[in-house]
Amino acid sequence: YARAGESLTHLGLDKLDELRGQVGAADWSAHQVAGATLADLDATALAKARESFAKKYANRFTSAEVAAWPETTFLDRAQLTQAGHITRATLLLVGKAESAYRLSPHPAQLTWKLEGTERAYQHFKPPFLLTTTELYQKIRNVPLSILPDNQLVPVVVDKYDRKIVLEALHNCIAHQDYARNGRVLVTEQPDRLIFESEGAIF
Repeated sequence: YARAGESLTHLGLDKLDELRGQVGAADWSAHQVAGATLADLDATALAKARESFAKKYANRFTSAEVAAWPETTFLDRAQLTQAGHITRATLLLVGKAESAYRLSPHPAQLTWKLEGTERAYQHFKPPFLLTTTELYQKIRNVPLSILPDNQLVPVVVDKYDRKIVLEALHNCIAHQDYARNGRVLVTEQPDRLIFESEGAIF
């Protein structure tokens, strides 16, 4: 039941569907993709993933050791594959754009949308490991001159902090409810950025 003002009423259909979906719900991103092979993965994204992995685990592995691993070993250790099998998450993060059809009906896209006096939009396909940076570069991050109190010299700062924008975007990707087949949407308005992702997100 749900509360409507001072009385109880039946739950709406959307709430009932949400509750039903929680019972034994499988992780959409962990599902193995039938027919997907290493040929579906983007070489540049894999190199970037390997480089990032080596930096993160520098206390456990040398960069030369990580570079010497075969692709299958690296992908399993980075938890991008399961026992050599490519998952939906693998295709989203390091897959080729032309291999996104394997995720159908999911659109597998990030979308940047400009609103205001000018209007524009652009979709970005996998590999999300690289295209998040491309999306960030579309944002009009103009330098602003701020004059702090009691100071003669202005301080020049970017309108948006790169690290914060990318963290918000990465959170949208990581916490999206992919079962809803939606896009991550970044809307740029004259005075703000709005990040939207399907499902619950902090």
